[in-house]
Amino acid sequence: MLDLIAYTNCSHSPAVEDAWKASDHGQAAGYCDVDFWTDLARRLERGGFSALFFADAFNVASQYQGSIRPTVRHGEQLPENDPLPLLSALGAATDSLGLVATASTSFYPPYLLAKKLSTIDHLTDGRLGWNIVTSSGELEFRNVAGEYVPHDERYEIADESLEVCYRLWEDSWDDDAVVTDAESGTYADPDAVSFIDHDGEYFEVPGPHMCAPSPQRTPMLFQAGQSERGREFAARHAEATFSFHLSREGFETYAADVVDRAADYGRSRADIRFYPAVTPYVAPTTADAEALYDRVLDYIDPETGLVRLSNHFNHDYSQYDRDAPLADLPVEGIRGALKVFIEDDHEWTVGEAAKRYARYPAVELVGDGDTVASELERWHAAGADGFVVLAPLVPRSFEAVCEHLVPELRARGSLADAPPAESLTLRERLFDRRDDATLAASHPAWKCAPDG
Repeated sequence: MLDLIAYTNCSHSPAVEDAWKASDHGQAAGYCDVDFWTDLARRLERGGFSALFFADAFNVASQYQGSIRPTVRHGEQLPENDPLPLLSALGAATDSLGLVATASTSFYPPYLLAKKLSTIDHLTDGRLGWNIVTSSGELEFRNVAGEYVPHDERYEIADESLEVCYRLWEDSWDDDAVVTDAESGTYADPDAVSFIDHDGEYFEVPGPHMCAPSPQRTPMLFQAGQSERGREFAARHAEATFSFHLSREGFETYAADVVDRAADYGRSRADIRFYPAVTPYVAPTTADAEALYDRVLDYIDPETGLVRLSNHFNHDYSQYDRDAPLADLPVEGIRGALKVFIEDDHEWTVGEAAKRYARYPAVELVGDGDTVASELERWHAAGADGFVVLAPLVPRSFEAVCEHLVPELRARGSLADAPPAESLTLRERLFDRRDDATLAASHPAWKCAPDG
């Protein structure tokens, strides 16, 4: 069975940057309204989605022309709110929908992050996923961390941050630590709560964890890095990968590479779920879908894409002629996103890549439900366990998926007929388990334990 995971962020236009210009794009006005979000979450849950995924960032982009003015004028991922406070409300409004949020290991100290995520996992009955990022923008680091950290070192910090979190989540409290024995006046057994005494290169964290074990202990672990270092990190830590590809062949190569790397850590293909991004323009007829696609593309200002390219790649693309070929530069930003263009069969110019990146380098599927379902099944045969669905217009595009695509996938037996009737954690749901919310025994988290 496939999983459908809805992609968004707490800004006005999550998938297509200039979508705020469209009168039928409700998120432009609704992104600050909790009722908008709870309504969207309920629609997604009823409509066949497994989870709602929130991207996030921590800077107003200033790479393009060395100024924030183009970013502010185009509203490139700005304004943007924080998704973490929203998750509790969404958990209360839904029964089975998974909730995945982005948090950066470069900016959150692991002790603070572990407490926040444990709390959300408790309040959502174990439906939390963590999208692990290391961040990339120079201004992000100046705002939060003080100084910029190079790409590969960010992953070294992330590896150690994860080790601290694993120890706090998995080892600091025994399963039966909380006894609530009124007769003896014992709330929790002191012998069942322990320090972790982590003393590493980047972090010194004695512990113990502040939170009793949540339903999943460790939230479901997502990761989206596609650089060489990012793939290595995913192979070691990720239970689910979210990746961008312009072709099915590119996805197959990426997935095979991550699986090969995972074997070095004692992990197998069954330990990792692969969720490539797709942008479906689905409608009752192909002609309707094509008309919608053309309309959305008309909203895009190429400069918006240049601002986003510059922000994500941490490189000023205003200095190039838009007809110049997109070069494989040693950027310090999101290297994997640049790799998607460089390794594609098409030779992209700067201007072409900008307009494409304004709506992300995800495969675009335009057609009726039958056409789009057939293509998704081809991706499934190539190794996709499901898809992160980008919606050009929200909620309209998600509603179209629920109305025209989901019934077709269900009729083919590719998607579950309904949300699970029983209460499942996100890990149980995505791995199709029952009564087992724990990390797989092959996961490196177990090696972080003192006796691991």
